[in-house]
Amino acid sequence: MRILLVDGDGDFLQRVRQGFWRSHRTWEVLLAKDGAEALQVLERDRVDILITAQELPDLPGIELIHQVRELQPGAVRIALAEQPQAGWAEKVEGDLHRLFIKPLEPEFLVGVVESLNIEDDATSVRSIRAFVGGLGRIPSLPTLYSELVALLQREDAGMGEVARLIRRDLGMVSQVLKLANSVHCASDRPVSEIGQALAMLGVDSLRSLVLFRGLISAFDTPSPQGLDLEKLWFHSFQVATGVRKLTVLEGQTQFADLAFSVGLLHDIGLVVLATDPASRYRSILEKAQSSRVPLAVLEHDTYGVDHAQVGAHLLNLWGLPPSFCQPVREHHAPPADGIGFQLSAALHLADARHGGGKTAGIFADGRWGLHPHVLEDAERFSRWKACLAEDVA
Repeated sequence: MRILLVDGDGDFLQRVRQGFWRSHRTWEVLLAKDGAEALQVLERDRVDILITAQELPDLPGIELIHQVRELQPGAVRIALAEQPQAGWAEKVEGDLHRLFIKPLEPEFLVGVVESLNIEDDATSVRSIRAFVGGLGRIPSLPTLYSELVALLQREDAGMGEVARLIRRDLGMVSQVLKLANSVHCASDRPVSEIGQALAMLGVDSLRSLVLFRGLISAFDTPSPQGLDLEKLWFHSFQVATGVRKLTVLEGQTQFADLAFSVGLLHDIGLVVLATDPASRYRSILEKAQSSRVPLAVLEHDTYGVDHAQVGAHLLNLWGLPPSFCQPVREHHAPPADGIGFQLSAALHLADARHGGGKTAGIFADGRWGLHPHVLEDAERFSRWKACLAEDVA
């Protein structure tokens, strides 16, 4: 792991390097006091992560971040700002992965780097990072999501404040009410009050819903490169409800919200691929529609990666934990059974058997069959299949 720290404050650089050294002595930490030094390092060495101040003595942080994307697209790009500046994040959209506000402690940055989980290149992590980082404009972390996370981190934050934040987006209010009535309401009386709906959804489901809506609403067209976002929403919602049912069926109710959230975002890599500036994704979607070749195979043939890998990487860059990202990455090929409940296997089955069928079009993976690992436990497969079939018309 090689990290490049860029900041005009020499004392800050030394404190952060010492913090990294105390926690991970195998990490190589390079220092640069300005943009010129940073660019010299980048021309000489490959880095895994860039952490730079928003303002540098000789170069705007925006310019450095942009040049890093051009020079080393596989590098994770993190900026540190003295204070929030309106519009700054929008200027580096697609170039910047994370933004944090100073002051902050070295231990915080250690945790950020640890959460990225990028040291293992056995599954082509580096090539996936380079591919996603090299896209012209990757989807940015929705502003509403960042505000929601910041609000939820406050000890004095209540659901009333969360409700006021959500009410700013009428489309989000509609989706929250829909989910509360569709998934969590056990009575015949519909939920019509946003506060009650938020309480039913839970924090994990709410954050994932904000992420999903923020991503798809960023497009100027409902069908970027032919990607039908309405069908993608329908499919994702169906999968989310299905994997949540399987989780509850297995007595893992403590993971029900996580399962729903993972199901909702499992195909978010499709949205990333639809930003391909070379416009190659339209032909992939058309070929998947007219042939029996799985979408993920066509993606691999064109890009060397598929939407499951890309989606998991993007979610990881945004700070979601491995327990969330791993099932997303594995939902087309769940690993052989381990000990305990297998969320990746449940997600795979829900994707194939509860994903909306013909209504979901190419997003319904059932037409390409099931992975053999899901079939190894015949009794469990029969139980899960029956559970998913209960509410299928």
